[in-house]
Amino acid sequence: MTATRRFGIRGWQRLEDFYPPRVKPAEMLGHYAAVADVVETPNTFNGIPKPERLAEWAEQAPDDFRFDVIAFGGLTLHQRRPGDTGPIGRRSWQEVSVVPPDVLFDDFAQALAPLAEAGKLGCVVLQFPSWFGAGDEAREYLGHVSGLLPELPLAAEFRHPSWDVPSQQDATLECLIDLEMALVVADFPPDRPEAGPPTVAVTTDRLSVVRLHGRDGEAWPRTEANPVEALAHTYSDAELSPWVARVRELSEEAAEVHVLVGTTPYAEALDAANRLKTAITEAEEAEARWGYVP
Repeated sequence: MTATRRFGIRGWQRLEDFYPPRVKPAEMLGHYAAVADVVETPNTFNGIPKPERLAEWAEQAPDDFRFDVIAFGGLTLHQRRPGDTGPIGRRSWQEVSVVPPDVLFDDFAQALAPLAEAGKLGCVVLQFPSWFGAGDEAREYLGHVSGLLPELPLAAEFRHPSWDVPSQQDATLECLIDLEMALVVADFPPDRPEAGPPTVAVTTDRLSVVRLHGRDGEAWPRTEANPVEALAHTYSDAELSPWVARVRELSEEAAEVHVLVGTTPYAEALDAANRLKTAITEAEEAEARWGYVP
């Protein structure tokens, strides 16, 4: 399979020294889309947007552009029970999170309709919190979400380390395959519990998503309070190098692979995305010429 690969960053409004002077906000997306063909939308995490706003995005973007919409945090269990502000500790997600009513899923799907109807919705990123641990109940919740958003392409990112332990991994992959939900292959700071060799797996033929969150383990706890905050990090070529083979592996099975660099400064994140794109192209050209990647 020859995958369509897309590279981009988290948000487009804050690119440093990128836009021409006196550019209007409505013109920014067009400038960004000239150098990237996918973007994450972090502002959708904080509240369900109005459909009119997303219709504006669809109108401003070219036909071959895609939006990877980060799901409203209430749908992915980030809302904690009233008065619960203390440490999570060893409590389960059922003890911590407020399970959202079904109507919120309906509202969210309706908000995304303009992007979906325009063919510009890449996927919905279900970024679950660090207290959403693996287990039968958690997998049931994935099925619940999938059932309430049946027409939307979904991709799940897990931040609790239990999802990668051998006793849970096979069941999780089988669940995602059954739901036709993509597994987000993520890069986390190496000294965090979430870190470890990523599970490079395609769980739906139509899409695979790669998210690179940076390597700043000291700042990472800030993402508990602000889960879509982009942390400062500049990816080196050495840090990007393992992702060349990983993205190529995903490209063998998925029709599309989206690679999003979610760090700051945003201009350097865009540069990292483009360097990774170039490195993958060079590796494929070398393999075609020599039969192997030097």
